[in-house]
Amino acid sequence: MVGTAHQVISGDTIVLRGQPKGGPPPEKTVCLSNIQAPKLARRANPNTSGSVETKDEPYAWEAREFLRKKVIGREVAFYLEYKVPGTGREYGVVFLGKDRDGENITEALVAEGLVDVRRMGLKKDEIMKDKYEFP
Repeated sequence: MVGTAHQVISGDTIVLRGQPKGGPPPEKTVCLSNIQAPKLARRANPNTSGSVETKDEPYAWEAREFLRKKVIGREVAFYLEYKVPGTGREYGVVFLGKDRDGENITEALVAEGLVDVRRMGLKKDEIMKDKYEFP
């Protein structure tokens, strides 16, 4: 998918907006695969029992701001790596520009030291096929 980065939710999650076709433009929330950004603070939900307020993890705000400054309003290409059934979350790689020739956003975040690399340690064709959908 090629679209415009519309919103940065966290240091590893972006909302992309496509081209409008006879109505409002479609939006897709995508998570960058194989990394985990520090968690941003969350307020307690008064309507949910057991909900607690959390604080920012170190560098959570810096990771989000780095990503926001790099992608907001710019054209990006998203390549799906896998989906998590039931949650609707899509994980993949985002590049600046229309194709894979642009800057890899995941690599930029790792190079800045703002995210942790996740090593799943599972083979795609074995255990993961039960948990994820691969294109």
